[in-house]
Amino acid sequence: MLKSSNKFGIIAIASTAVIILLIFLLALVGFFLRQPDSIETTTAESSQTVLQQIPIDPALAVTQLGGIAPEDVIDLAIEKSRPGTALATIISTPSLAPKQTAGTLLLLGEKFSRQDDTARAALSYELAGAIATLSPDLSDTLRADIFLQAGSGLAALSDAVHAKIYLDQAYIVATESNYLQPAYRQSVLEQLNQIYLKIDDPESARKSLNASLSPPDLAGKSESQLELPAIEPIPLSEAVQTAEKTRWQAAQKVAKNLVETGGEVQPENLSALRDALLAEDAAKTAFFADALAAEKQLSGKVNIIHSQIEWQSLKYRVARGGFGISLVPEWETNAEQVRSDLTASYESLFRQYSDIIVAIPDASQIDRATEELLRRQLLAGKLGWYPNYPAETLKEQLLAASARLIETQPDTKLRVGFLKIDDTEFCTFVSDSDILNQPGGSVQPTATP
Repeated sequence: MLKSSNKFGIIAIASTAVIILLIFLLALVGFFLRQPDSIETTTAESSQTVLQQIPIDPALAVTQLGGIAPEDVIDLAIEKSRPGTALATIISTPSLAPKQTAGTLLLLGEKFSRQDDTARAALSYELAGAIATLSPDLSDTLRADIFLQAGSGLAALSDAVHAKIYLDQAYIVATESNYLQPAYRQSVLEQLNQIYLKIDDPESARKSLNASLSPPDLAGKSESQLELPAIEPIPLSEAVQTAEKTRWQAAQKVAKNLVETGGEVQPENLSALRDALLAEDAAKTAFFADALAAEKQLSGKVNIIHSQIEWQSLKYRVARGGFGISLVPEWETNAEQVRSDLTASYESLFRQYSDIIVAIPDASQIDRATEELLRRQLLAGKLGWYPNYPAETLKEQLLAASARLIETQPDTKLRVGFLKIDDTEFCTFVSDSDILNQPGGSVQPTATP
């Protein structure tokens, strides 16, 4: 793993940055009450059409460039009723934890509903549901809870068709998962009975009620560990940390201008932030290239590429105007190239993971790791983190991987299938027989992702 050339210099930089950050946060937090979340981006792109023209509060969004953690920006955006800013941050930040992200999306669904923005409310519930289905990191207890809340939220929007997708998934988890405690299993089924009645589905309501009275006798097992290595943060060079500190300071001045003037920025401050972002990009591009060339371990390469993706995702957000203000015109002009670079990094990341899987000595672990990797790729695409992801290819490979698990490990976790409604395809938990009956679901050796 990489080490800094000047340990004490880095400590000094970090200490100074923390002090500056605290002063900045205290100075700005009180202003957001009077800042409208009404400035719209015109170039923002996403896998979801409804995210076009998403309303963003630039004064709040730019604080992330000023060193505020994206999780804190999201929390503040929700607190100050800026759901558009929160959603824009989520779809541009691949480092967010699945559990917290799903919970935030459920809150955003409620916020958008209160603003009568039903399209983005429905999208928020849909993205939370995608996390619950695809993320390998969640427990089945948490999955069932997310499905219940997403289904209930969509029912409140009078969207019975989409509500049923998530209610049905909660039912499958409650009746087929080996990892739920009996009392919780029964509670889920009882809640489903009530929500199914709200969407006028008496047959499903009756089925849930019957199952709650005689819940399936499934052993409460401990959930198995994941097969792929967890992401570890990498130490950055002193030059990169200095570039980050310069960008934080420049962004803090821009955010302060936006708040105090109601949307105006002094040209010299905007120019300083542009220069800082360009300098940081140059420093990080060189750093990541050198780091990858020097790293010998596959897991180390994964960590480096993941860090590179975090930076490129932020760069792509700038290029799309995703902070609600033009910051680096050069990146906006070359947004397609920025996106292409981000896609290439994701492809490189998943190739490294594939090499890790090939080196696993146990065939059963290989099967589980392959399915895990495919789910992670699809989830990154669904959330808008992985642009131009090969959706159809990944879908076929996941069905084949699931079919392989049905053959070799019938007692493992729930399988992922696909359901298309109108022009939208949803990832859903399905029974083993449904997997085998889907195109591409015949039992066969799994293709390498």
